[in-house]
Amino acid sequence: MEEKDFEEIYEGTYLSTLKFITIHCYHVSDINDILQDTYVELYKILCKKRKLKVENKQSYICGIARNVIKRYGAKKKDVISLANDEKEEIEVADTFDLEQNFMHKQDVQKVWEFIQKKDLVTSKIFYLYFVLGLKIMEIAQELTLNESTVKNKIYRTQKEIQKQLGKDVIGNDE
Repeated sequence: MEEKDFEEIYEGTYLSTLKFITIHCYHVSDINDILQDTYVELYKILCKKRKLKVENKQSYICGIARNVIKRYGAKKKDVISLANDEKEEIEVADTFDLEQNFMHKQDVQKVWEFIQKKDLVTSKIFYLYFVLGLKIMEIAQELTLNESTVKNKIYRTQKEIQKQLGKDVIGNDE
């Protein structure tokens, strides 16, 4: 890898690096900062060494990201609980279309603030599902959760969003 190749490296690794950071970070609100710091560090390394021999660019960048995540985690360490075995399963119809109901920027901001108040796992699931477009099965694998747990968190939270913010958010169309 060389400094002149930075833009190509960035474009080729951006989505997988974003996914890695989302899965491993301690706060969803830090994702963009961690992503930016990761690529800034990569650029600094490339500028300093001029040429870098790396077998797997993505693994190298994920290593940088892991260190950046640790720094952010040291600043804001929380107790993280990944509940893999939810006993209660609730079937909820998927009639809620997040993209259609929350078209306005202000509405999206309200929803995002609500999501950030939820537990870390739920926030990550929403980010991976709605922002990165991962499938429920992929999210379950990445976060080592049952698919039913991922579905339940998505559907319950959607229902809560409708209940808590629905009148304000949906009321914009009336």
